[in-house]
This record gives sequence, structure tokens and C-alpha cells, in this order.
Amino acid sequence: MKIQMFLIALIAITFVSCNGNVSQRSLEISKENRYLKAIELGGEWFQNNQNEYFLHYSYLPFEKKYPSESHPLREMGAMWSTAKLSNLINNSKHRELAERGFSYFEQFFAYNEKNDFYYVNITSDIKLGYSAFTILSLLEIKHPKKDFYLNKFANGIIFLQRHDGSLSTFFFSNTTTGIDYYPGEALLAMMSLYEYDQNKKYLKVVEKAFPYYLKYWKNNSNAAFVLWQTQAYYKFYKVNPKEDIIKFIFEMNDFIIDKYSKSNDCNMFDFSEGIVIAVRIEGMNYAYKLAKDLDDKKRLQCYGNFIKQGSKAILELQFYNENNFGLKDFESAAIGGFVENKTSSSMRVDRNQHAIMALIEAYELGVLE
Repeated sequence: MKIQMFLIALIAITFVSCNGNVSQRSLEISKENRYLKAIELGGEWFQNNQNEYFLHYSYLPFEKKYPSESHPLREMGAMWSTAKLSNLINNSKHRELAERGFSYFEQFFAYNEKNDFYYVNITSDIKLGYSAFTILSLLEIKHPKKDFYLNKFANGIIFLQRHDGSLSTFFFSNTTTGIDYYPGEALLAMMSLYEYDQNKKYLKVVEKAFPYYLKYWKNNSNAAFVLWQTQAYYKFYKVNPKEDIIKFIFEMNDFIIDKYSKSNDCNMFDFSEGIVIAVRIEGMNYAYKLAKDLDDKKRLQCYGNFIKQGSKAILELQFYNENNFGLKDFESAAIGGFVENKTSSSMRVDRNQHAIMALIEAYELGVLE
């Protein structure tokens, strides 16, 4: 609510002047509210990088061109973040863009009559993550078939759950890649769907999956796994506050702290890895919520320091005027975009997605004030 009230009150930023160049005056970023303006600019980057279908996957600001590459899963993640942003700030432009994206992906919806589920048949490898982001996006937008689609795509995720609780990462395939990403995305979708309609069959999927992914984490601890699993199981904890769920979330995020820590007092971190820090902050935001729920003062301070310092590092990777990247002659398509690191020359939809989501949640938590 805090972020919605402030961003609604912001004076609309005009990026393009009458001759097509960016208005320099409109791009001044003050020290005050710099995180909120970064969120606003990040959303505008999506607006300025639309193509005939939905969004360009990437943009090269120094070359002023769009590579021909695409990545449907990451584009669907951008659709979800655009939809969430539209609701947070009540912005009709972002809402229309999210709905436009959904209409595009809807063309690739396919039905499995035998098992009564829908899936997204947009690539030869039909990822579990496609179904997850379809659900997450639908929960944020209006659609005449919203509840129907939610049920059928959820059926697809349930179909992919094995007897041991794990989730197959692809439809109609024995491919096992993506385990650090797609199952967590799907579990977050199931928990978000449970919050929407209180259907316990979605809760049971997450509960059944827990022992498997806890064991997987013990044997395969890695940073990529933490984001989605933390979000999913924090939501599960709110319904079922068991000690083993708490330990799982804290253990994963303590691992992240140890990975990036430069000091023993949890006050200095190495964020040279670049924009991927936004991904780490997304998970850490939910771990911070848990520490707050349990009044864990040590973790509150530690996780809070990580979020604050990491958020500052994220801002350094956002293009907002000619000074921060030395680009004198730039187009509106560059404004608000996040590059991978300080030597990178490309922008991508997933980088904006993760940065926006990380900053929104951190600000809402009060960590960035």
C-alpha cells in the first residue's frame, strides 16, 4: 500500500520529446525516493520495448538494436511482473501490456483431454515453468476464462507430480534439467492459487513436495534454488507453521548470506556478480518476513543489511540518464533497463523482472526507508 500511494502521487515521467529523443530534464533521479523511481523506470522500460506480439526479449542500448533471440519463459516472467506492478500502482498502461502478453501466449495453450489439463505449447520442450507463470499472471489480471484456466493449468502441475513428491520439469519428456527453477516456480504458483481460492488440493501438492526438495537441498545446495523455494515455502509456512519449514527457509538464506559475505558481522557483502543479486534479494525478502514473524533479531539485521546493500548495487546497474553508462545518444528503449553488470552492454526482460520485484518487496517491507 505504501508504494502504491507514493507512485500514484508521482508526476508522470515523459521519456520522449517531440523529436524522439529522451527528455533530459525528466530523467533526473533525486536521492529521495530513488528506489521508487527505479521501480517506475523499470516498468517504463517494458512499455518502451514492446514488439508486435508482446516484448522484445533483449535490447542493445549502445547499438540501438534488438537481437532476434527470444526466451518465452523469461518473457512470461516479465508478463507476471508487469501485471503485479499494474496492480500495485494501479497503472492502466502496465495492465494493458500484461493482458496483451497473456493474449499472445494464449494462442499457444493446448489441452490434454485424457488428463484434463492445459499446457503452453510454445517450444519443443514444454517447460513446467510455463504453467507456473500462466497461473501467476492470471491471478493478477482479469480474464473471462480466468477460473477455468487456473484450474486446468493447475491440473497440469498436479499431473507432473511424481509419487516421491518431486515435479517433472517438462511435459511429455524425461528431461530432468531445470530442477533448481521450475519446481519452485510451480510450487509458488500452487501456493498463490491456494491463497486465491482456498482449494486444499493445491496445498497438498506443496506439502507432498517438501520432503523431496528438502533432501535435494541438503545434497545440492546452490544459490539458484533458493529464490522460488523460499517464496513458495514462506507462503506454506503461513498456513502450516512447522519447525522444519522454518529451518528450511533459514538454512537456504543463511547459505546466501555466507556466499556473499565479506565480514563476520554480516555487514559487508560482495555484489560484484551483478544483476543476479536481484534474484537473491527476492528470496531474502521472504526470509526477512519470516525473521520478522519470529522476532529473530539477528537474522532481521543480517538479512536487512543484505537487502539494503544489494538494492543499492541493483540501482547502479539501471540506465536512467547519460551519465551512469556514458551513452550520449540514446533512445527511450534504454531508459529504466538493467544491465547484467558494469561491463555489460545488453538489457533483458528477466533482469527488469527480478529487479522490479526485488525492489517492490523490499520497499514494502520497510527495509529501504
